[in-house]
Amino acid sequence: MSNCKIHNVRFYKLEPHAIRCMALQPSAKILAVSRSDASIEIWNLNNAWFIERTIASSTENFSIEGLAWCGNRLFSVGLHGLLIEYDLYKLALKSRSAVTGEAAFCLDIDRYKLRIAIGTEQGYLNIFRVEDDGVYFEKFLDKQEGRIICLKFDPTGEFVVSGSIDVIRIWNVQSGHAIHKMTTGRSESNKPTIVWCLEVANDFTIMSGDSRGKLTLWDGRIGSQLESYQSHKADVLALCLSEDQSSLYCAGVDPNIINYVKISVKGDTEKWVKSIQRKIHEHDVNALTICDNKLYSGGADSYLACSFHPPKTLLKVPPILQNPCVSLASEARYMMLRYHKHVEVWSLGKSENTEASYRGFLNLKDEPKKLLVLQRVNKDYDGDEEKEGVICSCISSDGKWILFSTCLGIRLFQFIYVDEKPSLLRIDDLESKNIPCVQAVFTPDNSHLVTAPNSGGLLIYDIKDGKVSINQTLDNTELTDTVTFLTTSSCGNYIIAGDASSNIAIFMFKKHQWINYCKLPKYQHPPTALAVHPSTLCAIIAYSDSKIIEYDIKKKRFTPFSRYLETNVPVQWKSRSYPIRNITFDPRVDNIIILHDDSSIIIVNKEKVSCLF
Repeated sequence: MSNCKIHNVRFYKLEPHAIRCMALQPSAKILAVSRSDASIEIWNLNNAWFIERTIASSTENFSIEGLAWCGNRLFSVGLHGLLIEYDLYKLALKSRSAVTGEAAFCLDIDRYKLRIAIGTEQGYLNIFRVEDDGVYFEKFLDKQEGRIICLKFDPTGEFVVSGSIDVIRIWNVQSGHAIHKMTTGRSESNKPTIVWCLEVANDFTIMSGDSRGKLTLWDGRIGSQLESYQSHKADVLALCLSEDQSSLYCAGVDPNIINYVKISVKGDTEKWVKSIQRKIHEHDVNALTICDNKLYSGGADSYLACSFHPPKTLLKVPPILQNPCVSLASEARYMMLRYHKHVEVWSLGKSENTEASYRGFLNLKDEPKKLLVLQRVNKDYDGDEEKEGVICSCISSDGKWILFSTCLGIRLFQFIYVDEKPSLLRIDDLESKNIPCVQAVFTPDNSHLVTAPNSGGLLIYDIKDGKVSINQTLDNTELTDTVTFLTTSSCGNYIIAGDASSNIAIFMFKKHQWINYCKLPKYQHPPTALAVHPSTLCAIIAYSDSKIIEYDIKKKRFTPFSRYLETNVPVQWKSRSYPIRNITFDPRVDNIIILHDDSSIIIVNKEKVSCLF
C-alpha cells in the first residue's frame, strides 16, 4: 500500500471583501449579505448556517448600498441610481428601475409589503409601489437639502423617517410633506453630524446613530428628543432592534457592539439602559441583524459573526466562496482556483522519490507554478475596463478544457501546456454560450461537458476531436430550484444534481444518451455537500441539520450504513454549529469517508462507526 502525499496549498490567496449591508427574511430565516465587490451571499440560517446561493457581481450592478426583502423578493439600491430586483432562481438581475436623485444610499419596505422608500444623493425620497409583476414609481416627496443617508418606515406605513446631515425628518407619505424636523446638534461647531442609521419601534420611538458616536432616542409623534447616550467613541454605523423590541444593539467605527435594554422604572415609565458590551470585530461594523435571538454582524474585517447567550457563544465565518471554489485535474496534476472575478490554473509541485514507509515533510524538486489567469472584462461608458464576477468554473481531468461562467454567459477554452509553453484557444462557436450557468462539470473521460444553465435543466455538450457541440438537453422537472451541486460518478455513467430545495436527481448514460434514472426522497433541509464513492457508486449527502445519508445508486436504495445512522447519531452531532462543506474518500479503503467543515476534519470508518459515535 502506497503512502499518501498531502499538498499544502499556500497559493490560494482569496481577497477578503468587506460586508456592506445585510437584510433578513424572518419567516424563511434567510439572510442576504452584500459585500464591497457588489456580490450577494444568500445564507440559510435554519440549522447550521451556510451559503445557499451566491449572486456574483457584474459591471451593470457595481454598487450595493442598501438591501431589503419584500416577502421572498430581494431588492437593492446603489451608487448607479437604480432600484434592482434579483432573480434568486437564475442568480441574476431580474429588473431595474431608475431612481430620481442620482445615487441611492438606502431603502426600506413597509410592513405590508406595498411600498418601497428610497433615499438619494440629491435629497429626493422616492416611493415605489410593489406589484406581483414588478415595481412601479409612485411619487417622490418634497425635495430636501442634502443627501438622504438612511431611512425607515414607521409600523403603520404612513410615515417615513429619514436621516441626513445634522437633521432627522419625519415624512407623511400621503401628503409628501415633512411633518417634523429634528436637529441633532454638533460636537464641534464646524463639524457636521451625520445620521448613519435609524430604527423605529412600534410605539414610534425613533433610535438614531450618528457620527458623534451617540445613540439618540426620539418621540416620533411629537418630534422631540427623549434621551441621548454617548455609546461609542466614533461613528455609530449600525443599529438593530430585537424581535420583542426590548433590546437594542449598536456598533460602528468603534467596533464594540453595545446592547441597551428597556426596563421599567417608577411611575409606569420605561427607560433604556446599557447592558452588555462585546468586541467581536477588529474593524468597522457596518451591519447588524437579529434572528432567533442570535445577533449576526459584519463589517470591514469581512467576517460574518453570530453571537448569542446563554450560553455565551461566538461563531465567525471567514469570507470563503461558496463551494465548489477549487477544481482538480487529476491526470494533469493541475488545480483551478476560483476567485471573485477571475480563475487561476496552477500546476502542483513534485517531490523527490521516497520509500512508501516514509513519514514526514518532502522536499520539492518542482515548485507549484501559476500557469494561467482567466477573466472576463467589459468596458464601461468611459471606456474603462471592468471585470465580471465569476459564477462557476471547472477543468477537465486531463487539464485540456477549461470553462467559467459570468452573468454574460459561458466561456470555454482549450488549454495546451507543452515544454513550459502554454497556449489557449477560445471556442467561439460554442452553442448557447450567452446563457450563464450556475454549475458545470466534465465527465471523467472528458467526452462530455455538463452544465446547469440558470434558465433551468441540464445542458450536455459532446467533446470529440477538439470539437464541442450540444448533445442533449435534460428538462428541469426533477430540479425545481437553483442547481447547487453537480457531479459525475468515476465511471462517467451517472450525473448527480442537487438543488437548493433538496431535490436530488440522478441521470444515467444509456444507449448514447442521458436519461432520468431516479430521484432521491426529498428531505426537509437543503444539502450542503454531495459526493459519489469512486468504487462502490454510493452517493454520500450531508444536509444542513448534519444529517448524513448514503444512497446506493445501482440498487436505488439507502444502504444499511445509512439506515444505521438514522437512529444511532447522538444529539451533539446534530447540533453542530458548522455544516459539512465537502466530502471525499480514501481510494485505498472503501469504508473510509472523509468530511470537513469550517473547524475540523472528520474521518468516518463505516465498519467502526458505532465506536466513533
